[in-house]
This record gives sequence, C-alpha cells and structure tokens, in this order.
Amino acid sequence: MPSHNGVRMRVLILGGYGVFGGRLARLLVQDGAEVIVAGRDAGKAEAFTRQFGGAPLSLDITQDLSPILAAAPEIVVDAAGPFQAYRQDPYRVPRFCIEHGMHYCDLSDDADFTAGIAQLNEAAVEAGCFALSGVSSVPALSAAAVKALAEGFSEILAIETALVPGNRAPRGRSVIASILNQTGEPLKVWAGGEWRLLRGWSDAKAISFGSGFNRRVYVIGAPDLKLFPDAFGARTVIFRAGLELGLMHRSLAVLGKLRARHLLPNLTAFLGPILWASEWLEPFGSDRGAMAVDVTGLLDGQAVTRRWQIIASKGEGPFIPAVPARAIVRKYGSIPPGARPCLFDLSLSEIESAMAGLSVECSRQVLPEQRAA
Repeated sequence: MPSHNGVRMRVLILGGYGVFGGRLARLLVQDGAEVIVAGRDAGKAEAFTRQFGGAPLSLDITQDLSPILAAAPEIVVDAAGPFQAYRQDPYRVPRFCIEHGMHYCDLSDDADFTAGIAQLNEAAVEAGCFALSGVSSVPALSAAAVKALAEGFSEILAIETALVPGNRAPRGRSVIASILNQTGEPLKVWAGGEWRLLRGWSDAKAISFGSGFNRRVYVIGAPDLKLFPDAFGARTVIFRAGLELGLMHRSLAVLGKLRARHLLPNLTAFLGPILWASEWLEPFGSDRGAMAVDVTGLLDGQAVTRRWQIIASKGEGPFIPAVPARAIVRKYGSIPPGARPCLFDLSLSEIESAMAGLSVECSRQVLPEQRAA
C-alpha cells in the first residue's frame, strides 16, 4: 500500500478520468492510495469516482490552482496534456507544486516539455521536492529498458523503439492531437552521429513481435530522440509508432506528405473529423498492443542487438503509460529531490513489478540476425 510514515498517500491526478490518467487512478486505488480525480468536467470526475473509487475535484489548470492546496496531496500527477499545447507558461503546474512543497510528475510525451523541466531543478532541490517529467512509456520505461539491455556493452550503436497500440484501445483527444501535431512536420533525428531532418510519420518500417504479430511503424517524435543521444552516448536514436489498421496509417502518411509540401495546414486543424473517424473505426482490429526497445551495441568487439518487448492483451495496453507513475508512487520517499526528465529514477524491474495484475507479457531476446558469433 503506498504510504509515508504509515499514512496513506494522497495523490492528485490531473486528467484523472482520461484515457491514461483514469487507468493510473484505478491502479493507485487498487494499491490503497487516496486518489483525487481532478479535471475540468466535474460530472465526468464524479461519474469516474462512483465507478472506480477516489474523490472528485473540479479543476481547470489554466485557471486558479488553489484547489490543489485544499486537496493537500503529497504528489500531483499531470496526465492531462497534450503537453505540446502547454505554450505560454508550460511549467505553471510543477512550479506551483514546488512552491507549496508538493512533489510532481507528469506523463508528458513531448520532447521539449520533458527536457525543459530541468529549469526548475534548483527550486525543486531547495524545496526538497522532486518534479519528474515523462513518467510514462517514454522516456521512463524506454530509458529503463535501454539501461538494462545495454549492460556489458562497450558502446551503444543504436536505440530503436517502436510503440503500437491495438485499434480497439481507447484514445483520448490529447493522444490524437499529439500525433497530428507532428505528422508531416520537420523532425530532428540523431542518426549516425549527426542530426538529420525527417518528417513526422515517415520512414516506414515493418516490425515483428513474434507469433504472426506484425505491424508497420513510422518515425515520430518522442522525448527519447532529444534525451537519449547524450544520456546513453548512442550514435543513432529512432522512435517509431504505428496504427493497427492499414487504412489509418496509410491515410496519415498521405496527409503527412501533403502537409510537408505545405498543401495542408498543421493537421491539428482537422482534429475533430479525424477523431470522429478514429472512434468510428474503433470496433475493428484487435485489443492487443505492444512496445519494443532494441539496443545495438558492441560486445567483445561485435555488434549485438538485444530487445525488450511487452505485449498487452485484453485491451490493457492503455495501462502501460500509467505504470511508471504507479512505480514512482510506490517508490515515494526514496526519490532524490530535483526537477528532471525521468530517465534514471526507475529500474526496469521496478516498472515490471508495477505491471502486476495486468494482462501483459514481457520478454528479452537477442535478435537472431544480430546474434554474436
């Protein structure tokens, strides 16, 4: 049970009834924490807590933040997003938390936002608080996997991550907005020891997760692209994602090409109809999703590629982005103060332990085509 000095932990989740925030709330309620489900829509917060537990709180993070103080949480988790849209004062919430002695973490998937939280480090250290960004599939889980896979390597040549949700998995407005905001837009990628410019949702590649589970994935932005070259000294860092239905990923690829030629505005302008189409197609496909992290490095002078992967079934893929935050709450009290991207605060074993009770299968392997002689 998450507790501190024998007292149940109080965790406030912004966007606590959303796709990922709601799953984190459910996990923490199961763990015995006092969960405060916060969001703009009081009706949705109340309906969620009636079904799953916790206490509702009406809160708009663009307005008055004082209701957070009244709730008195030890940790505030921002699971609202999309973090790409946090423009004028992106660190308003973590700054508020630090100023009032509360710990903070978020599920950001935006590279600039996640890297930029380090600007609050001095204030966080002085306050004795931690403020961790990217406590989600990326970069917290992907970084933990890289660290485990790279053990014994004298040099890391490449890090490639692929994320593929099942089509029946629910996706919120912020998830679709994040994808559209990048599709067809310039994307800096560290490849071969230099920065190269690609387009979001381009450079398609086929990937197999075994047993006939194959997907097509495309380059897209993630905090890993910005943080991993320095954090791990890798010569190449690639992040790809893919949709299950061919109609959906091919349509995005076409729209991306049109956007790259400036024949369309930024694709978030079409968020409404694309979200409608995504919801209309939701019954098709499967409820199985996966994530794979491949690390190629030098072992005794030879290139070896190791993979860690997770396959989630029974529609439980959307729990995975919430699992690292669950692990942080469980680890509360042993996390050093400071503001930083969540790269080295969790081990892979700690995150895997936080997946207990979920329909997931984790595995490691050396890819045959790269096996050392």
